[in-house]
Amino acid sequence: MIRPTSVDIWRLLLEGLVDCAPALRWCLSEGEIERADRFIFERDRTRFITCRAILRGVIAQNLNIGPADVVFAYGEKGKPYLEDWPLFFNLSHSHNEACIAIHPNAPLGVDVEHIRPPTRNNWIALAQRFFSAAEIQALSDMPERLQSKAFFACWTRKEAYLKLHGLGLSLPLDQFSVNVDPDAPAKLCSSEWCPDDLGRSTLYDLPTNSGYRSAIAIATTDPVTIHETCISGIESFPFFKRV
Repeated sequence: MIRPTSVDIWRLLLEGLVDCAPALRWCLSEGEIERADRFIFERDRTRFITCRAILRGVIAQNLNIGPADVVFAYGEKGKPYLEDWPLFFNLSHSHNEACIAIHPNAPLGVDVEHIRPPTRNNWIALAQRFFSAAEIQALSDMPERLQSKAFFACWTRKEAYLKLHGLGLSLPLDQFSVNVDPDAPAKLCSSEWCPDDLGRSTLYDLPTNSGYRSAIAIATTDPVTIHETCISGIESFPFFKRV
């Protein structure tokens, strides 16, 4: 019998955390500080510092080292990873919520999105620009009142799969399909780009606050248990105390 492994999910409520950014800046690398300083808007700068510092803290806690001692390497498309430690992680943020996912032995990707109304086009028109034919049809078949929720269910599942492979949007979104029904378990339905993924990866929806949608893709079909921690204030991070 295969015993499930644990996926640790750290959900960050940024409204209560961004004021901590100046106190967290110390644990970032020079490159991260330079990146933070390039943001035009203070809101984006503080969110980057907060998310990256807490990511460092979460990884440091797993490895029993200090947050400033975490050293990131980067993939071809910029996805960070650890060269010398058997630990996999990913980070996503949208509006006032962020999500960090940690798995001990399988690559993963996570996405969180703030559900919002369409700007110029409806969701069907937007899906026709990015989604696969099967996803467009499934979204079109949904009742109009559910299309917004379904669009973001589809989008986060697709983004999580892309981030699993560290590809960003360099892989056309119509080269694989996920299920669209927001009330059904997440599933990778097809992958013309990499058919073998159907037998070696799994998608899961994640809990979020109202108004958000989140999903995770993991490069394993072994059972997993998801352990969630919600972070709304920095006082819950004793390992951030500078020594």
